[in-house]
This record gives sequence, C-alpha cells and structure tokens, in this order.
Amino acid sequence: MRGLIRLVVDLCAAAVGLPAIVAGAVASLRPGSRRRPPQKPRVLWGSQPIKALAWMAECARRAGYESEVVARELYAIYPPEHFDHIVFARSANPVVHRFTDSVAAYRFFAQALSRYDAFAYYFDGGVLRRTFLHGVEIPLLKLLGKKVVLIPYGSDAWVTDHIANLLWRAALLVDYPELGARAAEVERHVRQGCRHADCVLGCMAHISCLPRWDILPLTCYPVDTHAVEPVWPATEGKVRIVHAANHRGFKGTDFLVAAVERLRAEGHDLELDVVERTTNEDALARIARADIYVDQLVAGYAFAAMEAMAFGKVVISPVDGTEATQVFRRYSYLDECPVIDASPETIHEVLERLLADRAGWPELARATRRFCERFGLDVELLVG
Repeated sequence: MRGLIRLVVDLCAAAVGLPAIVAGAVASLRPGSRRRPPQKPRVLWGSQPIKALAWMAECARRAGYESEVVARELYAIYPPEHFDHIVFARSANPVVHRFTDSVAAYRFFAQALSRYDAFAYYFDGGVLRRTFLHGVEIPLLKLLGKKVVLIPYGSDAWVTDHIANLLWRAALLVDYPELGARAAEVERHVRQGCRHADCVLGCMAHISCLPRWDILPLTCYPVDTHAVEPVWPATEGKVRIVHAANHRGFKGTDFLVAAVERLRAEGHDLELDVVERTTNEDALARIARADIYVDQLVAGYAFAAMEAMAFGKVVISPVDGTEATQVFRRYSYLDECPVIDASPETIHEVLERLLADRAGWPELARATRRFCERFGLDVELLVG
C-alpha cells in the first residue's frame, strides 16, 4: 500500500511539473538563450549539500564563469549560505513532503534549462534527484545541447562488488551497510551517467567503480587557499593529532586510537582530537590547531585532508596501498603528493617515525601547503 501511495504521489507531482519542464525546454532552444564561444558557459553545480560544491562554484566564478550551486537538501554541519539555491520542501506529512518537494524540483529544473549551459552533478543525481523523472534528467540535458560533467564524492559511485580490495570493501560496509543491497542501483546510475556525460572525473577512491574517466585528479575537491592562513605545526611540546571521523569504519578511527594509546604507553606526549558530529566551522578550527592531521586510513585522502594541507599540516592518509596507486603515478600527479602513506596496519609505525624526526615537520608542512595551492580544480577542463 505504501508503495502504491508513493507512486500515485509521484505521478501527480510529475503531472504538475512536466508542463513546466516542457516549457523550459522550449525556452532553452530559443535563439540567444545559449552562450556561444567565446562566451563562457553558465554553470550549475549540484545537488548534494556538500561544502566542496560551494568551493567548486567559487573556483568557476574566479575563472570568469557565471556559476551557482543548488542543494536538494541540507545537512546540519553546513549553513545554508554555502548554497545559492536550496530546492527542498519541508513538511511533517510524508505524503505532502514528497509531493511539494518534487514539484519544487521540477519548477527549478524548468527554469534552469534556459538559465545554465553546463551542469556539474554527482552520480546520484542533480535537481531531479528523488523525483519520478530522476532517470531522464541527464538524457534530457544532452538532448537540449547542454554540457554535463559528473563527479564522484562517495556512496554515489561506490559499486561494492567492483571493489576488488576486500579490506577496503569491508571497511566501507561498516559505515554504509546498505551499499551492498544497492549495488545494482548505484551501478545503473554510474553507467547511465558515464554513457551521457561530456566529462567524467575519476579519483583515487572511485576509479575502480567507474567504466570511464576523462580527467584523473587525485581528489575532486578544491580548497580556497586565499581564505586559509597556514598555522604551521609546532616542533616542541605536546603533539596534537586531529582526525575527522564522520565515518569511523572507512576512516580507520579505531586503529588510529589504538596506535595513539600505544604510543602514549611508550612515553610520547600526544593529544588526539577526534572530530565528529560538529559544524564545519568547528572542525576547521580544530584542524587549524593540529600538528598532524590523519585522514581516512582505508582509501585515498578526501576533502578534510585538503583543508589540512591548506593549513600547512603534516597529513597522513593511504596513497600507496590502493589498487589505483600505479594508475595515478603514471597518469596523474601522485609522485608530487606530500601526503604520508599509512594504513590501519602501519599507522603506529608511521607516527613513531614522524615523532622521531619532529625537526622535519616544517618542511613537510610547507610541501603540503604548496601542493594544495598548485593542484586545484581546473574549471576550463571541465566545462570550457
């Protein structure tokens, strides 16, 4: 019965939204509605409410693009001002919520068709995510001559049975147990996206699940180094280690805690600050006070590690122990990455070695900052 109600609500919402989409599609085909070279395309980024989207939009604006970001929901850790558009209808009644949320998405999408020329989305969908017409969004954009860029961020592109590293798969399923059951659905989204997109970004944590990629950055996250002043690690006194543990299984948090406890027992003066269930602003303030930042210990580093690099920290995360290592050494810029490799099995040894050479930390910290400044998001490659 619940499934039937959802279907009826979805069809009613689509009946309301479809005429607006048709009108928006027609408007987008009118002469003068589309940018022509040498004009730069207008870009819409969406739609997961992740801070990286805001940075991407800002990077594009600085490169001379009209660029905005749309979020289809909100997370408590990020304030709404990070996003230009929030297309999310709230209602305590689940039936009313589903209807009004879908209608809001259809109406925004109809307007977006003539407002933007390029759409940069994650693999789990754009403006029409969670609506009845989710599956036609990217094909329709291509039919109307729009550019489509697809970027993986996490569970949107992890097809668990394509991850050959069983330790990696096991850690992932600790935090995302539903991914195993959703593997066929995720793969369907990934394959449809890769079939239609003009540009697909790969990265160290995702290429094993992608049938194609066009650009191979180590990660897909830009950081505004102009807005972040370095806070260099101390070379004496208590050592402060910071670790963001929003997903403890995949981050390898328990292994890090055990390693720090063992090092303390061996006489080292250490403080471990595990950051979780807090705002992004608080997390950044705590990373800024770190000497060492330990990112996820299972796959390659992610957004918080890039922020730690911008602050000029000694950063630890796996860069050599993944199945993608050789690909990124040959075809990307992994050889220039100053992140210190570690895994759940080696984190004690890596920290012990760092503690024995504290005088070398300033040089490591300067290298991470330089790396962060140099390797940002190249918007021209994506949507130019």
